[in-house]
Parts: sequence; C-alpha cells; structure tokens
Amino acid sequence: AALPFSSRAIQYRYFAFPVSVPAQSQQVVYLRVQALDGLLVPAKLWSESGFQQFKQQDYMRQSLYYGIVLAMVLFNLLLFVGLRDPMFLLYVVAELIFALTLSSFSGLAHEFIWPTASSWSNVAHFIGWSCSFISFGLFFRGMMWSCMQGSWFDACYKILGICYLAAIAGILLTKETFLQFSVALNGLGVTVFCISFIYGIAKRNRPAYFLFVAFFVLGIGAFLTVGRGLGLLPNNLLTVNGLQVSSALEMITLALALADRFNQIRKEKAADQQKLLEAQESLVVSLRDSEQLLNEKVDLRTAELKAANIQTTMTLRLAESAKERAVAAQRQAEQDRKEAELAREQTAQALADLQESQNKLVAAEKMASLGLLVSNVAHEINTPNSAVQSSSVNVADSMRANLNNMSRLLDSVSAEHRILFLQLVTQFEKNNEPFSTREERQITKQVTTFLDHAGIEDANRKARLMVKLRAHGQLADYLPLFNNEDGDFILSAANGVVDVLNGTNNIQTASAKISRIVGSLKELSGNDRTLSMFENHLYRCMEQTIITLESKLQDIDVVRNYQDMAPLRCDNESMHQAFSHLMLNAAQAMHHRGTIMIGMRSVNNQAEVRITDFGCGIADNISGRIFEPFFTTRSSGEGGGMGLALVKKVIDQHKGRIEVQTEVGVGTTFTITLPYVTNEIS
Repeated sequence: AALPFSSRAIQYRYFAFPVSVPAQSQQVVYLRVQALDGLLVPAKLWSESGFQQFKQQDYMRQSLYYGIVLAMVLFNLLLFVGLRDPMFLLYVVAELIFALTLSSFSGLAHEFIWPTASSWSNVAHFIGWSCSFISFGLFFRGMMWSCMQGSWFDACYKILGICYLAAIAGILLTKETFLQFSVALNGLGVTVFCISFIYGIAKRNRPAYFLFVAFFVLGIGAFLTVGRGLGLLPNNLLTVNGLQVSSALEMITLALALADRFNQIRKEKAADQQKLLEAQESLVVSLRDSEQLLNEKVDLRTAELKAANIQTTMTLRLAESAKERAVAAQRQAEQDRKEAELAREQTAQALADLQESQNKLVAAEKMASLGLLVSNVAHEINTPNSAVQSSSVNVADSMRANLNNMSRLLDSVSAEHRILFLQLVTQFEKNNEPFSTREERQITKQVTTFLDHAGIEDANRKARLMVKLRAHGQLADYLPLFNNEDGDFILSAANGVVDVLNGTNNIQTASAKISRIVGSLKELSGNDRTLSMFENHLYRCMEQTIITLESKLQDIDVVRNYQDMAPLRCDNESMHQAFSHLMLNAAQAMHHRGTIMIGMRSVNNQAEVRITDFGCGIADNISGRIFEPFFTTRSSGEGGGMGLALVKKVIDQHKGRIEVQTEVGVGTTFTITLPYVTNEIS
C-alpha cells in the first residue's frame, strides 16, 4: 500500500500477484505483511480464469451498492432543494462520507479515487470513520431534537464531536499514536448513540424508533466485519460484504425516518389550521344564538304592550257606556274619554319608542359581537401589516444606498472582487436560516478569533458582517477581500443587498399570513366539519397534547395516573383540541409554574378523565358562566373566552358531560365523562 496502485502486478482492490508453479512440482512462497491496524490475510490460490470471473462478480456487487448510495443521495438532495429542510442535507452528507469511508476501507478508493496517494490511503478510512460519526451525530441530534434539547445527551454529542475532531487532527500529525485512540473512540460513539436511541424511545420520540432499527441493522454488518477481522467468523461472501449490505438497509431506514418526520410536520400544520377554522365557526354560531335570544326578548315585550293597549280600549268602552247610563255624569264621562284618548296616544307613542329602542338594541348587540370578532381579526392582521410597512421602509432605504454602490462596484472594482461580491450574495440566499442570539455570539467570536490570527484589522466588525452574510463557513475564500482597499466597500455593498433580501422575505412572510387570515374569514359561514369516529386510546391523545404544548409546560410537572382502559370511539382531533384548552387553562391558572395532575379510569361503562390544577380557583359568582362563549376573566389580548365553550361543544358532540369542582386559592378540577356505547354522533 506504500506504492502507487499502478505498481501492482494485478490491478485489483486487494493485493494479488501471479505465481507460476510447474506441473508435478512444489514451490514455497513467503509473504511478509505489515499494517498500522488489524490485519487479515485470507490467502487463496486462483486459476487465472477463476480469478477474473471472481473479480468481475466482486465489482458488480460493489457497483450495485454504490448505485444504491447514489440513488438515495440524489433523491434526498432533490427533497432538500424542494423542502429546504436541513435534515435532508445532513442525511446526504452523512451517507456520502460513509460510502467514501467504505470505499477506502475496501480498497476501491485507492484504485479509482486516489491511486497515487499511497500514504493517504493508509489512514483515509480512519479519518473517514471519525467524519462519519460526526456527520451521523449531527443528523441523529437533529432528528431527536425534541427530546434531546436540554438533556445531558446533547452535551455528550458535542463532547464526542470534539473528540473526533481531535482524533482526525492527531491522525494527520502522528498517525501511529492516535490510531488506537480512534478505534476506542468509535466504540464509545456506538455506545452513546445506542443509549441515546433507547432514551428517545422511552420518551416516545418517533424518529428514535427508526434510528434504533437503522443503527441495529448497521451494527449487524459491523459485527460480521469485526468478527471476520478477529478470526471469529469465516471469510465468505456474507462477512466480506456484510457492512455494505447493512449500510444499504440503514440508508433506506433513515430515508423512511425522514419521510415520517415530514409527514408529522405536515399533520401538525393541518391541525393548527383546523383549530383556527373551528374557533371562527364557533364565533359565528355564538353570534347567531345571541341574535335569536334578543329577538325572543323583543317579541315578549311587544306582546306585553299589545295587552296593555287592549286593556286601554276596554276602559274607553266602559267609559262610553257609563255616559249613556248617567246623563248627569256626562261631563265627567267626557273628561274620562279625553283622558283615555290621551292615554291611548301616549301608549301608541310608547309603542313606537319601544320599537325604535328594540331596533337599536338589536343593532347594538350585533355590533358588539361583530366588534369583538373584528378586534381579534384586526389584532392578528396588524402584526404582519406592521412588518410589511417596516420592511418596505428598510427595503427602500437599502435600495437607495445600493444604487450608489452599484456604480462604483461596476466601474472601479476588479472582476475578481466582483465575483467574490456575487458569491457573498449567493451564499446568503443558499443559507439564510436564522440563528439564535447565543449561536450568533458564539459564531461571531470564533470568526473574530480567526481574523485576528490572520492579522485582519477591525476583526470584530468584519466578523459580524461575515456572520450576517452567512459566509463564516468559507472565510478562507474571502481573505483577499480583507487585505484589499476595496474589501470594506464590497462587504458593505453585499450587506446592503442582504438587507433588501431580508426585507423582501419579511414582506412575503407577512403577506402570506394576511392571506391565511383572509382565507379563514371567507370560510366563517361554512358548516361544522364531519367528525371522524374511530377507536382511540384517550391516554395517547393526552400524551400527544402534552408534547404539542411542551414549550408552554416547561416549568410545570405533569403527574399522570392512567388506569387500564379500553379504547373509546371518538374523534381524535376534537378530543386533542378539548384537552389542549383544558391544559392551557390549568397552566394559566398557575402562572405556568406548579403541578398538573391527570387521571384516567373506566367507571360504569364510561371513560372518566380528570384534570386538576393547584392555581387560583374560580369564584362562585362566575363559576356558572365559564362555559359561555366570549365570557373571560382575563385581560385583553390573553384570551377571547372561547376555550371552555369549545370544550363543552366537543363533549356534547360525543354525548358526554363535563363538570367542574373549584375552590378559590386551592385549585380546580375538570371531570370529563364519555360513554363507551353512543348513538350516532352529531
């Protein structure tokens, strides 16, 4: 391996050499072999035709494996271009590095990729294993981020990545010293990955199941390869190609994990849109109910006035009859008649005034309900509208500044520097994912240190510009800018173009949000959606709710007491919506700190769900109104008073009931009872 590949007597990825043995004779052949790592010498004597046939079949198997790798890489790369999900790109990078490492390990890379780099060929697979563990670690960490965030596994992944970088540097400097360290580090990496997958499965993280299966399959191939290397397993087709076969199955399993992840994200977005639509439909139903109640009250008052008018008419008739019977009392009767006529006129006027008041009251009730809806919609639209106005001003200012810079950029800047300017702008368009404040500070600090070591003046300001332009990963390509008098101008011009791109992106995002709000308002007059009734486990629906609200329950301990229960025929999406409102109400009652207790059991052929918080409780004078639409005790902007009304509607649709037990200063318990046997659900 220390010589170029072309110096081999027989052009093959493994060492092979011709041996001539005359007929009816014996010949002794001595081999002297030496390697930096484990060495396996399965010597075999072939005839020339037999070896050529074996060599052809071997290369066909290798081409099949690398064809699968190429197909999976190209497919997921196209998905990354279409979806802009970084996990697809991490998958592509990890599989490419792993395939290149296998090619180095099997001798194919020395034959086809670097046939003259003999020294590099001796250590390439060691470095490849370390790079593979780093890339797979990033991919695994991203896939299980929902359960790894804030856990000690995240810190273990980071420390493991640093150790692999140190191993790569050590192998490049003194390969004999760090080879054993690299092998031991690989064993540690496998252990950490397996434990993290088991931890993710315990946390009910869906990607963890796929990752465990993929890593288990890959582990079988590694076991076959290691067992063959230690002499524990025979040297055959399965043990020689076990790592390639298991790697192909692992690639397919990880691709299925990515597909499942994309499907889950799509379902969550659809559920959020459905919640908004149902809330808006409930507002319309409540408005109609209020209008019907008001009309009934007006009809009742009108009937009372008509009865009073009839009574007045009867009084007039009695007065006229008394005038005929008593001539002596004629003057008095005439006076009574005039007074009765006056009373009738006043009654008619009062009836007219009441009719006008009725119309005004109906209009006022409609405007009040409509005003609440408009207020909420205006609040939702105001935020993206403000973003559009602010971004449009920033874009206009940046465009005026860039127009002045373009003239100088085209006239006085060299063609080489104009190319670097275009690369800066293109780099930002390809990678404009936002950083957190902490990440941006860390990256800026690293870039500043690099520029200081390179002797660049004003390193901190230039480091901030490079991070903003997302060019911090290719600093070496842009060093000519920092040492040139036009460098500051080109960086400023690129920064101006990026400001324009950021502004237009903000405008597009805000416009899309306004379009979604307008589209939802158009559907306000539609009918309720048809419930999808299937057998579901209520505890699974509750666990899905807790995962969805994880960011709002960070400082809350959720204590579960689930008893064995048969699945219940219900609409999973509606129950998830009801549980979400009850959990949010409980968290808000405790100011998002404390303990929520959840109990589930079966009682008398009914499913019972109890949600208890230890918050402020509900006063007696308002506890009877908590299920009324638009009734809320919170300040403006914290809620529209529709949450518990929607919960009541969902429970009624399932022919169940909901009860509340509360005590001020102690806490509140909501008890939901659902029947196992129900009629057709409305």
